[in-house]
Amino acid sequence: MKLDLLIKDCLVVDPKNRRKDVASVGISEGKIVEVGDIDKQQARQTVSFPDKMLMPGLIDTHVHTGNAIGLTMMTRAGVTTALDLGGPAAELVQIVKEQGTGMNIAVLNGIHPGQTVSNNDPSSSELRSFVKKSLDYGALGIKLLGGHYPLTPQATTNAIKVANEQRVYVAFHAGSTRNGSNLNGLLDAIEFSENSPFHLAHVNSYCRGLIRGDPIEEVQQALHALKKNRHVISEFHLATVNGTSGKCMNGIPESNVTKTCLKMGGYESTEEGLKKAFLGGWGYCVAENINGENRLFDGKGALEYWLTNQGNCIVGFPVNNRVTAFHCATGKDEQNKFIIDALSTDGGSIPRNWLLRFGLQLVDFGAWTITEFVDRTSLTPSKMLGLPNKGHLSPGADADLTIVDLKSHEAVATIVGGDFICVNGVITGKGGTILCTEQGKDKLIELGINHEVVNLEQSMLYKGRGTN
Repeated sequence: MKLDLLIKDCLVVDPKNRRKDVASVGISEGKIVEVGDIDKQQARQTVSFPDKMLMPGLIDTHVHTGNAIGLTMMTRAGVTTALDLGGPAAELVQIVKEQGTGMNIAVLNGIHPGQTVSNNDPSSSELRSFVKKSLDYGALGIKLLGGHYPLTPQATTNAIKVANEQRVYVAFHAGSTRNGSNLNGLLDAIEFSENSPFHLAHVNSYCRGLIRGDPIEEVQQALHALKKNRHVISEFHLATVNGTSGKCMNGIPESNVTKTCLKMGGYESTEEGLKKAFLGGWGYCVAENINGENRLFDGKGALEYWLTNQGNCIVGFPVNNRVTAFHCATGKDEQNKFIIDALSTDGGSIPRNWLLRFGLQLVDFGAWTITEFVDRTSLTPSKMLGLPNKGHLSPGADADLTIVDLKSHEAVATIVGGDFICVNGVITGKGGTILCTEQGKDKLIELGINHEVVNLEQSMLYKGRGTN
């Protein structure tokens, strides 16, 4: 059998198969056929990437796609599969269909009191209805937006319970009406779960010194809590500037995170305080630049953009501590296993798609081996999402690959299903695949959108961590 594509001369890193050597990868019909010493005469097309690393495709377990720009930014950064934590699914699936770059996308619909649910204390019946509607439109599950838009403790417990009852994916930006997006909110999240599994988003974001006064003390307490509660799966990111809503109502920011960030910078938690934060260099706006990608703007430019869009934009503040992120990266349990499961970005349309840029700096520094980097950005994320055919290069696995320049820490090529969707920053892919539940496939078929049904019983959420 002739191979469709042969990729030669790369350093191949594949943790599942314990491989780290220069080898060739043979692909046919979108699947891995063979890895090793392969004669190019066996292939219809041969490409060579000398001195580059080939790894199973990057999987980012926390993004906010936003629009087509987010898809472009992720694809250029080497991401082949992403989990969008917020949606809405009905909008995102259309963006993928009409303006996609060939990526795989799973989406969780966010619970927003007053918008997607009636108030901050919805009944279990209303939550079940929300889950059903979300799945019907192709969502993989739900996201609790507690840090921004909190539910009551009881409703938070009920939301996690309902998601578990229906065996759908559930992620949580920790926070409730009892405690916000901080260490206490994280500890509450574990308590409210009542030992039901959930995905705890961006662990480092709860460790800003707001409770103990010392971010390092807080991250150590967070790691201890996660080590004791292994029903919680988790990720962290390495960005300094966060992302939150710039919307205000009656002169007050809608998001509790925005309010807290303003206080951290010494500004009033008001619309006027936000304007002053832009001019003072504490606040940023996310906006498209001349290269067609989103960037952070501050000063008068940020204020003008925010005013032009009437606050309907993403804003950010330099509130994340990279030292706490380093602790998240390196914290291990008594079995020498990492406590936090994956490295994410919380990026997408927010300009911090830095799995390669900063993740490989941890390798250069010696905090991780290159194999550990690939594990925490591909293999383990594939397990988190229940994608047994991704995250490794075994025969029969999906030919989703990222080819990396280890010197520049940039993606040279992004490949999905054996097709190049980006080469040297030039997008060549179109459309994409929505990762959905069985319940969502009919709607996606009706809309003419490519999809793949995920068996969440195989996800780390419901199956557990297991072994590589």
